[in-house]
Amino acid sequence: MSILWITGLAGSGKTTLADAMAARLADDHIGGIVRIDGDRVRAELGDAGRGYSREQRLAVAQQIAERAMAASRAGHCAIVSTISLFHVIHAGNRASGEDYFEVLLTCDPSLRAQRLAMRPALRGPQVGSEIEPEFPREPHLCVDSADGDGGVLAQRVLDAWRRRHV
Repeated sequence: MSILWITGLAGSGKTTLADAMAARLADDHIGGIVRIDGDRVRAELGDAGRGYSREQRLAVAQQIAERAMAASRAGHCAIVSTISLFHVIHAGNRASGEDYFEVLLTCDPSLRAQRLAMRPALRGPQVGSEIEPEFPREPHLCVDSADGDGGVLAQRVLDAWRRRHV
């Protein structure tokens, strides 16, 4: 059916936005919603998901993309929240033949820092400081987490996604 791919730096609000989007779609009686979260995929991968080097992050991002494509091919709406800031992943998603909608979620650095201070310590080299992020070249939509709460942003993303299908 579709892949709604939300990407951005750690602490930008990707998971919150994706959860709000899934709730809105469920409220609209859209069935077959599959949530794919980068942190959850890492946990499911066990030892294979524990590394944080650029190469290890890329391998996890590929796993996430494959899960999203499989869900879409099975007729589900995959809502993905992941850092996965790699041009090769974005290009592969676009070339997959699936309905792919890419959202770049930005966030003020001071707000990100506040959010990250409330979470367990991040592991490994960080994207955006030690690892150069490859932000999407042409996301379908850019939103900033300061533009509203999760529900407001979720509605904005879903409205833009739906407009593509009219």
